[in-house]
Amino acid sequence: MPTHIDALIGDYDSCVRYNLDAINTDMNQFRQNPDSAGVTSFYFGYIMHNFHMLVYGAILGGMERIGMENATRLNEVLNEDLFEKHPELTPYAESYSALEVHILVRFGKWKAILEIPLPFDQELMLFRAASIHFAKGLAHAALGDVENAKKEAAIFEKLASHPSAHERLLHNNIISVIFHVDIPMLRGEIAYREKKYDKAFELLRKAISLQDSLKYDEPWGKMQPIRHALGGLLLEQGRHEESESVFREDLKRHPKNPWALRGLIDCLKKQLSTSTSCKTHSCCESNTSGNRILVRNEIEELQDALQIQRESEWADFDISVSCACCKS
Repeated sequence: MPTHIDALIGDYDSCVRYNLDAINTDMNQFRQNPDSAGVTSFYFGYIMHNFHMLVYGAILGGMERIGMENATRLNEVLNEDLFEKHPELTPYAESYSALEVHILVRFGKWKAILEIPLPFDQELMLFRAASIHFAKGLAHAALGDVENAKKEAAIFEKLASHPSAHERLLHNNIISVIFHVDIPMLRGEIAYREKKYDKAFELLRKAISLQDSLKYDEPWGKMQPIRHALGGLLLEQGRHEESESVFREDLKRHPKNPWALRGLIDCLKKQLSTSTSCKTHSCCESNTSGNRILVRNEIEELQDALQIQRESEWADFDISVSCACCKS
């Protein structure tokens, strides 16, 4: 449980490390004492939570392999067969069955996402099915296939309105509420690919507002910060000052995370190279030589912070942009 503090202060290495220790102990108990640590036990909720925290730390810390390995481990237990045998578990456990989908989205594995098979019973596996359709929509959009992205978005929105979506939880949040964060996010990504940039940014800002209004939780109900997408796409369109503001706000909420660090570094570099004064930066009301030195100093500090994050033994993903939906 101290890993909650690790995540809040941006120590993603420790978040992964100690949850991995807990998971290894948990799974020994799971195998040896099914009555007290099996899927129908109260303790199994803690087991799922440890997997959830590890994946969250891996997503924020840019640790693809360790995140996927452990999401896959959990899927060996939380599968469709389990929920067919124990449908009473679906209200609080089924929403943990899509952790690897979150990882594939975070790390931009678009072609792999398009190959994910759907559950046979999409009502039973509602959260997993909806998450896959959401991910496929993002994948199609990122690959430039707007027509199929819209088809997946329509299916996702239908599942998001399913009555049982109002009855299931992901820890502290009802999944229908989480889905309604994802709806404008996906629609915003699609609008961006249609080059409707103002509409896209409006939708992504709406998604951020909804994300911020989720009930407090650790991990957050929406595991990937939407600000990473908004900031990166704003930067891609040359809206450097807006992008800078987005990344600074994200770093307040997710300290030291390498995605926002990468985005902010790129913002400041762009502003220096284009001689654009960065109004959101406290020392840059004008583009004087002294202020430019201060910005260069901050860039160096941010790069040092990013390098420290990448020293983790699990930091295996090359973070070249703040979100995989952006061009490198």
